[in-house]
Amino acid sequence: MANDKAENRRRFPRLKEACEIRFRRVEGEGLAIPRVESLTRDISEGGVCFTVDQELPPGSLLAVELSIPDFKSDVVALGRSVWCDPVDAGRFEIGLEFWWVGWSDDSAQRAITDHIRDALTE
Repeated sequence: MANDKAENRRRFPRLKEACEIRFRRVEGEGLAIPRVESLTRDISEGGVCFTVDQELPPGSLLAVELSIPDFKSDVVALGRSVWCDPVDAGRFEIGLEFWWVGWSDDSAQRAITDHIRDALTE
């Protein structure tokens, strides 16, 4: 029941979809290496949730690439972790908020929004 209340307070609906996600931490004047790969647990207009084997404290800035089914090209984004919860030995679930998505226009953001809305109405 408590989980239902939390779901109702969210700004954007979540789509439980496993998409490939690749990211690098942005630190100082550049990108930290190495690139990390995972799968999303869910995705929304405002961000993604995924699990990795490293802690990404809230406020960590990430450069992200998402491979979303039915999209012709990867979506690129810049985001920050808003929460990091341990799920088991050495694994963490991360909540990432998008700061910027796509290219110089908002076509990628619109494509994500349309994809999620279409999937949720099917």
